[in-house]
Amino acid sequence: MADQVKVGLIGTGGFAQVHVQRLSEVPEAAITALVDPDSQRIASIKQSFPQLAGCRAYADYRDMLKTEELDAVIICSPHNVHCEQTVAALRAGLHVLTEKPMVCTIADAHLVIAEERKARKMVAIGYQRHTQGEFLFLRNCIQSGRAGQVQFVSAFQGQNWMKDCAGLWRQVRAVSCGGQLNDSGSHLIDIILWATGLRATRVSAVICNFDKEVDINSSLAIEFANGALGSLSVVGNCPIWWEDITIACSEWAFFLRQGHLTYCTGDKGEVLSLQTTRYGGSSPDRNFVNAILGREELLTPSVCGLRTIELTEAAWKSAETGGQPVSL
Repeated sequence: MADQVKVGLIGTGGFAQVHVQRLSEVPEAAITALVDPDSQRIASIKQSFPQLAGCRAYADYRDMLKTEELDAVIICSPHNVHCEQTVAALRAGLHVLTEKPMVCTIADAHLVIAEERKARKMVAIGYQRHTQGEFLFLRNCIQSGRAGQVQFVSAFQGQNWMKDCAGLWRQVRAVSCGGQLNDSGSHLIDIILWATGLRATRVSAVICNFDKEVDINSSLAIEFANGALGSLSVVGNCPIWWEDITIACSEWAFFLRQGHLTYCTGDKGEVLSLQTTRYGGSSPDRNFVNAILGREELLTPSVCGLRTIELTEAAWKSAETGGQPVSL
């Protein structure tokens, strides 16, 4: 590999177009092969992005891995095949950027991490918040100790997910492996754990499916290793998109409302608002490429996928018992 990272794209529907757009802004990266069992989707993405016109197309990712000379793959396929495709790519000697969730079981997370170490390659996850200015700033304040010890976290995520995804694979358990908690909720769980550095130790959860195969609304009460408490709600039948995150520390407090961060410094009682662009920011794709080239630290490592599924799986188990606490 010289100064250009050759990428194969596995899955060309939905969010794959976002990855193509992001990589088009990274001159050190080039998508050279596409995989999708639906040839119409491949034709569609080539039409939307003329720079992909010369990409070789495959119906099966295994054929691409055998044929192409690649440095990395980006996985945008349904949840139930993320682990299988990630492991196959690692065994082919490639770096991997997979859409969330990284995997759907704790056992699969450990398998991916073991294969990653064996291959001496990187597995990144499409958690874009790790590269956004407001979350980088928040994490730095907590890690540096300026904010004091995290003592309480409250988070709410609302989306019209039940209606918007009706009839799609995301609400088919065999394919999605879970509902809103494992889908958009994955972002919320991940960013709380990553930004605060907290480790969940026990969770009690109640879930409402609204007669669907998968979870729609979830309410979690969480205990963390440092003694902090947390309350997390993922609502999949909310009429509008809305997200609130509050992090109360011993010295400072942080309030994220619809992507806008306000924080209060306890020593002065001062409230300051931040424009997120002032604190840098990138994208998981750019960070992934730069990490492969040795220019940056990988901001979305595989351990984040493990921590997220640990809490998610424990919440599902708790809900099955009527909300009985489950230790992680």
